[in-house]
Amino acid sequence: MTPSILVPESPLEYVPESSLPWVWLGFMFVFAFLVLETLMVVFQLDEQQITAGLTLIAIAGFVYWLVCVHRFHKILAELTHGHYPISGAEAVGKHFIPFYNLYWVFNWPNVMSGYINERGRVRMMSGRLIGLFILLALLLRYLDGGVGLLMLFAVTIYVSAKLKQHVRVLKSGLPENLPPLPDPRIFGAPAETTSNPPARLPIEN
Repeated sequence: MTPSILVPESPLEYVPESSLPWVWLGFMFVFAFLVLETLMVVFQLDEQQITAGLTLIAIAGFVYWLVCVHRFHKILAELTHGHYPISGAEAVGKHFIPFYNLYWVFNWPNVMSGYINERGRVRMMSGRLIGLFILLALLLRYLDGGVGLLMLFAVTIYVSAKLKQHVRVLKSGLPENLPPLPDPRIFGAPAETTSNPPARLPIEN
């Protein structure tokens, strides 16, 4: 693994090597869920079999969402050379702790939002508000899995866009991405070109 690049004007941040997750793939799970629901209603398919398929899609979508959360925190760890307080494994694992996970869906977005806003490169909405949207999305899955997944990945694509913007602004500060310095010769004083008038020869009488 090649070392990250230190950004001169921000010695505590480094350009991450990992790329952001393809959050748009999450909407494929939403699409599959809605199509299967529609087929069940239109063709009056066996509800038990369709429900099993919908459950599998919902679980797969949730797993992919956790993959996105893990990647976000991996990038944040690379930005800070491991000083970011939440690791990718911790960010994912604490979603499975009963009752504590209700707090966790507010905590990690709040830490991320605070970090991004503190740097001042990008403005991100309150992490508590992001956490509220995530919690509502996770609860909606029990009423309508498709709507829950749609809301979940809508919030996730917002988080991804803000993190991407932060990294892009960070990269723009690298020396090779800055405009070239002007030629210092253009600031020099112009050379004097005045000439003395020619001497007159004496006129002979």
